[in-house]
Amino acid sequence: MNDLPVSLYFMPEWWDRHFHGRTPRPARPSQPALEAMYLARLRFLYEQFGRWGIGEERPTRGPGQISTVIRYGFDLVPALLGTQLDLADAWGFYPRLRSLAALHSVKPVDIRGHPEGEWILREKERLERLYGRCSHCIDLGSVTNNAFRMIGEELYAELLHDPAAVESLFGTILATMSALYDFLVDHFGGMNPVPISNCNVGLMSPALYERRVLPFDARQSQFAEHRGGAPRAAVHHCDVPVDRFLPAYAKLPGLASIQAAISSDIRAAKAVAGGCAFSALVSPGYLCGDLAVFERVLRDAFAAGADDLALWNVDSQTDAEALRRAFDLIEAVACEAGRRARFTAMPLCWEEIEWAHARCAVGESSP
Repeated sequence: MNDLPVSLYFMPEWWDRHFHGRTPRPARPSQPALEAMYLARLRFLYEQFGRWGIGEERPTRGPGQISTVIRYGFDLVPALLGTQLDLADAWGFYPRLRSLAALHSVKPVDIRGHPEGEWILREKERLERLYGRCSHCIDLGSVTNNAFRMIGEELYAELLHDPAAVESLFGTILATMSALYDFLVDHFGGMNPVPISNCNVGLMSPALYERRVLPFDARQSQFAEHRGGAPRAAVHHCDVPVDRFLPAYAKLPGLASIQAAISSDIRAAKAVAGGCAFSALVSPGYLCGDLAVFERVLRDAFAAGADDLALWNVDSQTDAEALRRAFDLIEAVACEAGRRARFTAMPLCWEEIEWAHARCAVGESSP
């Protein structure tokens, strides 16, 4: 049997409802507090889902998700380009949006030698001292993802009203992303394929995307070329069907994978660019809804060749029992398709690693 990776990511609200009722969150942010919460959650995941290989029976201190460098959630590029970020009342960051006109004079930023780059290197060294090694979760995003976090919904109107100004902003964003890519490869190792996070393109027409955005995504897919690498791209289309955008994505140089909703036409997606991988995003509604519906969706996905399942937004309404039923179903349907489900789950939310909450101090990491 071939393995079927199944990855889980729980929202902060899930942990609040299903774990922190008996184990309160740390009163103050610190590395020891984060570590204690991390280890306790690994044990909790084992108690709830150990049958599927999730969690650890005897968690020990060492490298893992806790030894991850992250900065401003997924908003490092907007922050480099001057966007101010506030801590939300819920978890995460909220950008102070600016107008397109206000960004007319913004220039690309090279993170190498920049204070944020220096912070990342210090954090990398700190985590390596603590845990032996570390990785990063620093998102390049895409020109549209980053522009949306800078000017908000104005992006879509301005693509029609003032496309030249938007494309100028896209160029600034792309140059900043390219320097960030080189910085991350130099200090953390290769990013192959190059990730392209297109969470927001579904809010525009495929024709507008192809005319105004695709040329920039194509250049992003070529970030490794000056290092001697061939163009390769991994497109994240978010948890919406990708079908209407497949003709445009087929024009991306070196398209290696697409991640989109499990309800997409997976067979058509995998046929793009001579055959690429497809990662199927599973929304919470499938996990706590009618399992007969989920079973049909799973069978269709496996028949079409889905390469993995990503259950990335498990919310507070999906309790442990609902997840166990869903895991049983995934395991059984995968087995019928000749696949062996392999489950993994993150014990922390990305916001928690950098204490991105209004009640927590954010800045230099705790010693």
